[in-house]
Amino acid sequence: MRHDSKRQRQHDKGFTLIEIAIVVVIIGLLLGGVLKGQEMIRNARAHNVADQGNAVKAAVLGFSDRYRALPGDYGAAFTNIPGLTGTSQNGDGNSRIGFNDSAVAGVPEEANRLREMGLTWLHLARSGFISGNFLGTPFAATDEAAWNCPVDACLANAFNGPMVIVYDDEQTGLNDVANKAKSNQLWSGKGLPVEIISELDRKVDDGQPGSGGFRVGDGFVKATGGVGHLCADDGSDTLGVAPTMADTGTSWPMRWTVISQVTDCGGVYQF
Repeated sequence: MRHDSKRQRQHDKGFTLIEIAIVVVIIGLLLGGVLKGQEMIRNARAHNVADQGNAVKAAVLGFSDRYRALPGDYGAAFTNIPGLTGTSQNGDGNSRIGFNDSAVAGVPEEANRLREMGLTWLHLARSGFISGNFLGTPFAATDEAAWNCPVDACLANAFNGPMVIVYDDEQTGLNDVANKAKSNQLWSGKGLPVEIISELDRKVDDGQPGSGGFRVGDGFVKATGGVGHLCADDGSDTLGVAPTMADTGTSWPMRWTVISQVTDCGGVYQF
């Protein structure tokens, strides 16, 4: 009886400090492993998006080297690229993808511009620079502003956002020729979480959303309107405040708003 009572008193004492310390250490190791795992997943996904962007840029440069023209804009595509169905799948050859300075074969300028945007991935695929079965469907008038694309006309990023190659000035930057001029550019596609696109920017450029060769898209720095959310701000003390003079003055997005955990961002690669 006495032996049983002694054993009961020892049991009632609960955990010792050593036991508690061991449990805390184990929990810490588990949490550290989870956080490290999340970081590895984030880095892997950012690498995936970066590799895809680099592959597309290489494909465009390879196409240009072979045909002395740009995909989508190539005026002799039907003659020289196998698998095209007719001259309607030619571009106008003005060295600008989806940008016209004259009407072509009676087609209104805007319609021809939207047609070139839809032909870009078809030209790249049929010439063997990328894989995929693209239809070459012309863009709708509303697709470009919304960063959308016709079904089966565009390559999709790792988050299923349609990628677009077009002559435009969608990149965010200061209001000067060097930073805001139009150029042939690759849009990363929308749907990128802000922590992914910020890591992508660090991998391929300078990590700054408002400078360099990769920048946040204009529509993703607006608190209201635009195609996305506030993925970058001007670095002010008030996180989440849109740049007050973006593209028209001296303030522009200086940091990715990673803390906001926005899941719909897009960026622009400039060629």
